[in-house]
Amino acid sequence: MTKRHMNGRYIHEKHCQIGQSIVEAVVAVGIAIVLITGLVAATTSTLRVSQMSKDRTQALQYAKEGLEVVRIVKDANWNDIPQTAATYCLSKGQQNLGVGASDDCPFDIDNMFSRTILISDEGISCTAATFCRKVTVTVSFREQDQTRSVILTTYITNWRMR
Repeated sequence: MTKRHMNGRYIHEKHCQIGQSIVEAVVAVGIAIVLITGLVAATTSTLRVSQMSKDRTQALQYAKEGLEVVRIVKDANWNDIPQTAATYCLSKGQQNLGVGASDDCPFDIDNMFSRTILISDEGISCTAATFCRKVTVTVSFREQDQTRSVILTTYITNWRMR
């Protein structure tokens, strides 16, 4: 049995409309939660990728700086370039090769990066190997509990001796 309401509608219709409004509100809140969660996840992912890109770019810059130090040493005095394979650790701001080191250089550049320079004659195709050296700069860095590396390789020659 339905009773008439003052404006001419039936009472049971009003109760159905209230129930329908609650369902609409719950669905709207659910959609809003899903959208907000998606936006937060996308933002977090974007920030993580941005930081990784920044670290790789910085590592590449340190590797280029390492190659430049070797070029400066070579241009100043070719005899400072080792004639046999040698490994060096190059700290931030260091402008010389220093003393040969082991393969395990410390993460002493900004407490995050490690720079290793390997000078060798491996794979050299120069006609006079005594005037050529292969230079490999490896910059390692920590990224999300993993160690990543950027490696640059070039060949240097004693152009003054030719």
